[in-house]
Amino acid sequence: MAVNTEVGTLSPKMLGPTNPERTTRIFNAGLSLVDARGDVRPYVAESLPQLNTDSWRVFPDGRMETTWRLRSGLSWHDGTPLTADDFAFAFRVYSSPLGVFSAKPQDFMADVIARDPQTLVISWSRSYPDATQLTSSEFGPLPRHLLEAGFGGYEQDAANRDAFLAHRYWTTEFVGNGPYRLATWEAGSHMEGVAFDAHPLGKPKIDRVVIRFITDDNIALTNLMAEAVHFSMIQLMPFDQGLLLEREWESTRRGTVIYQATSTMNLAVQHRPEFVAYRALADVRVRRALAHGIDREMLNEALFAGKGPIVHSFVAPESPLYAEVDRTIAKYPFDPRRLEQGLVEAGMRRGSDSMFQTDTGERFQPTYWVTASSQLERQLAIMTDTWRQAGVDIQPYIIPGAQARDNQFRSTFPGLLGHGVSPSTTSALETFTSDQIGTPANRWGGQNRGGWLSPEYDRLLTAYSSTLDRSARTRHMVDSFKLMSEEVPNYPLFRDLGTIIHLANVNGPSGQVPEALAHWNIYEWEMN
Repeated sequence: MAVNTEVGTLSPKMLGPTNPERTTRIFNAGLSLVDARGDVRPYVAESLPQLNTDSWRVFPDGRMETTWRLRSGLSWHDGTPLTADDFAFAFRVYSSPLGVFSAKPQDFMADVIARDPQTLVISWSRSYPDATQLTSSEFGPLPRHLLEAGFGGYEQDAANRDAFLAHRYWTTEFVGNGPYRLATWEAGSHMEGVAFDAHPLGKPKIDRVVIRFITDDNIALTNLMAEAVHFSMIQLMPFDQGLLLEREWESTRRGTVIYQATSTMNLAVQHRPEFVAYRALADVRVRRALAHGIDREMLNEALFAGKGPIVHSFVAPESPLYAEVDRTIAKYPFDPRRLEQGLVEAGMRRGSDSMFQTDTGERFQPTYWVTASSQLERQLAIMTDTWRQAGVDIQPYIIPGAQARDNQFRSTFPGLLGHGVSPSTTSALETFTSDQIGTPANRWGGQNRGGWLSPEYDRLLTAYSSTLDRSARTRHMVDSFKLMSEEVPNYPLFRDLGTIIHLANVNGPSGQVPEALAHWNIYEWEMN
């Protein structure tokens, strides 16, 4: 197997770019896992808590309690029994001020206790609909027998923090509970896993995996062509390389290329009056008119050889919710005549050169920023040309490398900004809440780049994130996308496609929704 980055840790919740979930999945198992359809399945647990039963109790004040029964005979890779105490201990570590673990979902937990070695009780401080989705990356166990002494030292004296985090468990002596046991780890080269006999869902059918760290996609391509690599994880091989392999293998059937969304490319509109250069962008009629100047079919053909879906929202076409969202939202098909009609209704008119002017006689020239990359620059050229043909003199700007890493600079753009949004539906929705607006207080770190502020959208998202009834939650989600489509604070453009590639002798990988990993079921894979 090949991954595109050097791995720094196999602990799933540890923050940082050197902790790719696609690698940690191989060595870890949580209470549940997410399959290729996005459905949650029990994993280390015997079953999932069921709402309105003793296993999932909701109290009048909104607090909750979930009870998990662990499978019998669980153990760590070193043979030590794995019990509910390892989850209770993990909660102590994750919720401590160490500052190195992702906060969700333990920031919604009040306490985690082991009622007995096989029974885990989680007390929630608020309503949390995803209380059953406790994968290893959300809330995995930690080996108490290896870490408790060091953590106790940290709890007694914060000066022991570095010593605790320097424990070799976090790196080369990692002990997990997933499909494969870490056997070797060669820095800068690879790590090797051996099938774990006591894996909760059975011993993996492939006895040994070697994960190679390959940062150069040309080297990865050579290895795949030579069959020295059997499976490349997403974000390693770019779309163009995947297309090359697909065409190469069309007649020989030596392998399969799966195209998977890595993000949704979004075009944000600046909403903050202190930064926007053209106040016309504050007029929803203008934003709707500009939407009719986006030729998504042309973008898909030019960037992805027509293999990508045509998108009008941030919901993946593979999602079971897609049809309802697609039926409900407002859409703006490419139509220069409707663009002209909308701008005229907003008070604009064409000048002597046929380009639109604002109601003050000023030429309408909103800027369009993207970061430097061959794909984004092609996208910029296509969209700029299309809008200009329709009479809107878009001014393209490619953000230099240093400024692309400056959150303040990217949040204070004067017109339009292209940026990626998570392919996960929930994460995409959360991107546009008011608390994601970049400000000096949060060091301009929010993802709501355009500064769109909508109390109604915030209300819908709050309801979505706290409502337990599935049908009501779906309604809140659909209403959120509908509101966004009508207000047009941004334009979803296309699903940015990465590739997952495997040789024909590997049976098991398949396409999936963005919330799932291609190797979620690696323990079932086989090799011919």
